[in-house]
Amino acid sequence: MKKGWISIVSGLIIGLIISYFTLEYNGLTIIHLNIDGEVKKTINELDFNLITNSFLIVVASIIVISILLNLVDKYRNNKIPY
Repeated sequence: MKKGWISIVSGLIIGLIISYFTLEYNGLTIIHLNIDGEVKKTINELDFNLITNSFLIVVASIIVISILLNLVDKYRNNKIPY
């Protein structure tokens, strides 16, 4: 149970750090102008690809850390020489 929480929290942190430094934010900005050409309203939308790719990086980080923790646990308990 403890390994699960460690892998989730550390995978979330590492995944978000990797996502922040490797993915570019290309959000869509829609600007509505009035008759005089002045900005009436600005709408900022989130980039769906950014959110999806960030989620996949976080999930992959959690899985990799979980596998590494299980391998370390097996190595310490069984003394398997790799």
